[in-house]
Amino acid sequence: MIFLEKEYWKKFPIWKNVSENEWTDWKWQIRNRLKTAEDIQKIIPLSEKEKKSFKKTSNIYHFGTTPYYFSLIKEFSQNNPIYKQIFPSLEEIDENIQKEAFLDPFKEDIMSPVPGLTHRYPDRVLFRATNFCSVYCRHCMRKRMFLEEERARTKEEYDRMFQYIKENKQIKEVLISGGDPLTLPNKKIEYILKNLQDIPHIDIIRIGSRELVVNPFRFFDEELLEIFERYDKVWLVTHFNHPDEITDITKKAVKNILSAGIPVLNQTVLLKGINDNEKIIENLMRDLLKVKIKPYYLFFCDPTKGVLHFRTDLKKGIEILEYLRGRLSGLGIPIYAADLEGGFGKVPLFPEYLIKETDDYYLLRNYQNHLVKVKKEKRKREGEGGV
Repeated sequence: MIFLEKEYWKKFPIWKNVSENEWTDWKWQIRNRLKTAEDIQKIIPLSEKEKKSFKKTSNIYHFGTTPYYFSLIKEFSQNNPIYKQIFPSLEEIDENIQKEAFLDPFKEDIMSPVPGLTHRYPDRVLFRATNFCSVYCRHCMRKRMFLEEERARTKEEYDRMFQYIKENKQIKEVLISGGDPLTLPNKKIEYILKNLQDIPHIDIIRIGSRELVVNPFRFFDEELLEIFERYDKVWLVTHFNHPDEITDITKKAVKNILSAGIPVLNQTVLLKGINDNEKIIENLMRDLLKVKIKPYYLFFCDPTKGVLHFRTDLKKGIEILEYLRGRLSGLGIPIYAADLEGGFGKVPLFPEYLIKETDDYYLLRNYQNHLVKVKKEKRKREGEGGV
């Protein structure tokens, strides 16, 4: 966990006159996003080559970051995990790299019975509330949204989505995502939560948001916390990818969320050159637990167009899980999963610990590669040994 210095943002001349009240206002963070190469040049110099590649890529997949998230960059280079997650790269638009990728690899738009709603699993739906994010992650699984105009959905669109959910009683869980739904005004957030909470067959409402990572001041908003307290079906799923993203501000924000009765889980994406390392993932999981966020998923990077250069080998995640086993308690070990192309759902992937099975025993392997036999229970067949 990173402990930030007092008024840490003032080390950047562009923000030297920004007060603490302004900096810690989530709306100020969104209003003052960096969105262009010119905005970046006010903080760090860019070479002509960097400006050209930045503009060429961001004209296709737009760029945006909050001042807070930008301030966490320790060094301004492609070796920095935060820099690499937000700065446009020519690899995103290189057809030789991206030719095997898809704009919508999981057929979310095709599997939409009404616009904005994806129904892929029998018992849950994806509710895309907006296509706006305060930070546009270069590895985004819905990078096709970067090609669209930034907007939230209308009340009429939401109402059609609610109606579909009401009419399909097999649906038990709703994942509210986007874009980032917590960039919406509180009034819209409450409208969505109230309508979903009032549907009797909905048991769980999951909010998928990266605001805890990129704009944690969102959770200093008393009005939002009061909304959370009113809707007890809500869970928050956030998205930390590297230990450098977890700060003492994160810890305060999580405490506020938990105080409102909302559990917090984390999904990490395995990203080449950012976190595809056993020690980095171990430190990330430990730091998440320190601030009381439960590691949930570690995802194999999706085959999304504009993202494929971040993809590791599939087995890399299995190697990392194998490394974590025995070094971390079960609390800190996420499920490693791959989302299958074509909308066929997530598949969990595990190291192989059951080595062999015979008629008499199972042969199991522990995290230290010790082999242990577990005897099979002998059961009498029906009728065996009768008089």
